[in-house]
Amino acid sequence: MQVVVEKREGAEFSLKVEMPKEKVREEFSRAFRRLVKDTQIPGFRKGKIPRKIFERRFGTQIIREEAMKGLFPQVYEEIVNEHKLVPIVDPELEIIQLAEDKPLILRVNLITRPETKLGKYRGIKIKARKTDVLDDEVTVALRELQKQYVDYVSVEGRREAREGDRLILDWQAFFEGEKLPEEKGEDSVLQLNSNILPKPLFEGLIGSKVGEHKRIEVQFPPEHPRKDFAGRKITFQITVKEIKEEVFPPLDDEFAKNLNFKDLKSLKEHLRENIKRAKEERERRRIREEIVKRVVDDAQIEIPPSLERKKVEERIERLKQDLKNQGRSLQDYLEEEGLKEEDLRERIKSRVREELKTFFVLEAIAEKEKIHVSEEELETRLRSATGGQREEKIRKLKARLSKEGRLDSIVGQMRMEKVIDFLYREAEINLN
Repeated sequence: MQVVVEKREGAEFSLKVEMPKEKVREEFSRAFRRLVKDTQIPGFRKGKIPRKIFERRFGTQIIREEAMKGLFPQVYEEIVNEHKLVPIVDPELEIIQLAEDKPLILRVNLITRPETKLGKYRGIKIKARKTDVLDDEVTVALRELQKQYVDYVSVEGRREAREGDRLILDWQAFFEGEKLPEEKGEDSVLQLNSNILPKPLFEGLIGSKVGEHKRIEVQFPPEHPRKDFAGRKITFQITVKEIKEEVFPPLDDEFAKNLNFKDLKSLKEHLRENIKRAKEERERRRIREEIVKRVVDDAQIEIPPSLERKKVEERIERLKQDLKNQGRSLQDYLEEEGLKEEDLRERIKSRVREELKTFFVLEAIAEKEKIHVSEEELETRLRSATGGQREEKIRKLKARLSKEGRLDSIVGQMRMEKVIDFLYREAEINLN
């Protein structure tokens, strides 16, 4: 097999490959035998159909395609091994010539792992921030806990509705004077909150009284999830049946005892410890991110341009699909964000470039430091993720993940985590 290698930008290669016609002819014969084995034509036994009859019935293209399925893996394996290439994405294939009585000529475009020149990655000096807990933070946490046990008590006509109240009401929606039969409710519960309700509805219900009838118009945006409302001006006829106000339990020892604490002091100590742990975890994450950023910034690497373009297009397509699922378009999103499409692409490109550089730098450290994920570590992760499944179920899970092409991704993520743990252990962390 003849191979002409052309190096392009960065770690990109274009290979022109020519395979002798004898090997091509052999693979065409094998391809026909694979196809005919499960093919049935009236008057012939399965697997015994003459090739001319098969081609007359199904054409020659099906044999060409089947032959290519056998030829390309041979070509790919040989060129990768012979030229010591490490492809990182699926190759691009161009068939220049494919015929049974002629040499196979292909062009294979590969993106390989780029060369990474590591800078300093051991002993990175980092200043840690204090994680002391302020009394005000404990007070805020206590107030948030208190909100979880709020009760709602009827005001019994003593006052008008105000923000934070819970209203019990009947309602019916109309569009252009016509009743929307499905858009109605009886004894519906509505929290009177300015952050959740459309402004006209919120303002229209503030100050209402029990037994009062309201007529409120609301213009809904085109992307509203309720199809009967989206893009329409809807009129709501509402009857307020009951107003309930928020009643918070007093923050005292009794409140703490109801939560299985000795007294309010012990509850506060518990909240302080939780806040402390959360702040320490956030600080550990910040330090890890800072270490990785410093290590990546100190490394030299040229990201393959076509890989970068490919990843940017994948992100754009994913964004378009997500927006489509929300009933929106990319143009809608750009207008909302005040962006042009080229600005969005540039933003995504910058993010993709940083992510790729980080990935390849951490991969290079993993190779240099011989950091790998053992089978035992993988099984422990899977067992933890599935709530401690038995060994046989873990084996089946691994097989399924492997078949779906997801196991390598899990292993890769675990390897990155181990590299970052290594960098964290090697860093010099001092309290600021």
